[in-house]
Amino acid sequence: MGYVSSLSSTVEAYEPLTTSGDVSFSGLGNGTDFSEIIDAIIDSESYQLESYEDQKDEYEYCIDLMEQLSDAIDDFNDVLDDMDEPDEFYSMVAEVSDDQVEVDADGEAEPGIHTIIVNQLALNDVWVNTGTAYDSEDSVVATEATSLTVEFGGEEITVDVSAGTTLEGLVSAINGSVDARDKFEASIMDDGDSSYLVLKSCDAGADNTLTITDTGSLTGMTVDGFVNTQTGQNSQIKVDGFPPGDDDWIERDSNSIDDVISGLTFNLKDTTDGDTLQVSVEYDTDDMYDKIVEFQESLNAIIEDIQILTGRTSTTDDEDSDEETYTVDSYALDIVYNNIKSILSSSALGFTRYDEETGGDYYNALSQIGFYTDTDEDSDTYGQLLLDEDELEDALDTDAEAVASLFAARAEGESDSEDFQVISVIDGVTGAGEHSVEYTVSGGELVSAYIDGEEATVDGWTILATSGDAKGLYISVGSSADGDYDGTARVKQGKIGELSDSLDTVTNAETGSLTILINHYEESVTSLDNQIYNEEKRLDAMETSLERKYAALDALLATYEAQSTTLTSLIEAL
Repeated sequence: MGYVSSLSSTVEAYEPLTTSGDVSFSGLGNGTDFSEIIDAIIDSESYQLESYEDQKDEYEYCIDLMEQLSDAIDDFNDVLDDMDEPDEFYSMVAEVSDDQVEVDADGEAEPGIHTIIVNQLALNDVWVNTGTAYDSEDSVVATEATSLTVEFGGEEITVDVSAGTTLEGLVSAINGSVDARDKFEASIMDDGDSSYLVLKSCDAGADNTLTITDTGSLTGMTVDGFVNTQTGQNSQIKVDGFPPGDDDWIERDSNSIDDVISGLTFNLKDTTDGDTLQVSVEYDTDDMYDKIVEFQESLNAIIEDIQILTGRTSTTDDEDSDEETYTVDSYALDIVYNNIKSILSSSALGFTRYDEETGGDYYNALSQIGFYTDTDEDSDTYGQLLLDEDELEDALDTDAEAVASLFAARAEGESDSEDFQVISVIDGVTGAGEHSVEYTVSGGELVSAYIDGEEATVDGWTILATSGDAKGLYISVGSSADGDYDGTARVKQGKIGELSDSLDTVTNAETGSLTILINHYEESVTSLDNQIYNEEKRLDAMETSLERKYAALDALLATYEAQSTTLTSLIEAL
């Protein structure tokens, strides 16, 4: 981070209000240079002013660094916000067995195999005026003011046409009509010899058809002269064999279909002539790898900024450098730094260690997928998060979903008991981690419940935490046998969300620890400005007083010098 001052004090610099008159100490009668004496005295008395000014420079430098760190953290949080949920972090890729269909997959898609048959493509409704072949687009089609009326969706739309309008002008009039906009459009078709007027629905589909009902007095145009050269129709597909009937199809008014299977968009290019295409959906581990590296690099930049600001590392490798650097000795920044380190080294909140018999989370810590901290104090990357690329690639190949969950799980509720299940949690309200659940069934009814030791609301066979860190945790009880039950409910949060929440508390505009620290330094700078003002005023007053005293001394010495000269002359005359 470079140093660019951005602080402007509200205290004005002191301006001397007194003068020393016309006193000058050059060429004094007694030969003494009192100006050097005064300067030396003022210099010796300026140590406090210099101390204030040096301290102010240091504080302003530190403020700039902290403001830059705050901006960098906000930028890093923006990066985290783009990948802090599974469907944002997951990257999926789909491959199709033939090119009649292309498939796009997003983070909501599930890995697996699908099939698709395309019976027909969605088409726009197209009408061509074949009754007259015009010589060119400049041919006049309206010798007088008239109109063209088209029915679309049960509504008649009339386009007014001015006298003298050409074929090209008619196209412009239709396309410029507010009533026709987004419904149908006009164009000119040229077969190499002649020009023809074409009307086409803006959207494909069986419901987007049009009918020419009146051509007015347009030259060479009649209702019967328009031919429906392409009938608007829906696309028809079967996905995974559905619908099962031979003549039954999923129909849409588009060839881009994104509402049949979650996370998949089918882009139809051609019919499959009855053949079944296979669609393979799997994790795009290359893209996920790139996101993880982006996370690592952005995080290390923040770590380095904090290290430099707190003096853990130097901004320069040259020990003989004359560059002056300042550091911030702040308990608050130490907490921020240690919190980041703790998040990186600890298990993810709400995750459990994997066991082949009981299950759990296959990955629950960054160390399991190739991350480690550089502990070599002589290293250029000391304290930063390093990555074993081969180990990460192996982890993605082994269980890409588990890797993504470790980074981006968010407000995912799970139960470790067979007696109850987590129905839902409230994102941003229900605390991530483990929550103890205790409840009692008596007389075939759920009579009481406690979550994390606090009484919860019971409604039928459901339990809702209404206070504490578990607030919003909603549980369904499955066992109706009388007895006392206990277990653990877990709310999972990935490392990205945990880190983002922690950094939010650092840069919050009102309560952020870094914000409070910056405000404290700014208040100190203002205080120093006042002290500098008072010290400059004191030194100016001292200098004025010294000039007056030494001016009087100079005058007295001059008198003595004159008297000495007179006495010497008198003695010599005797």
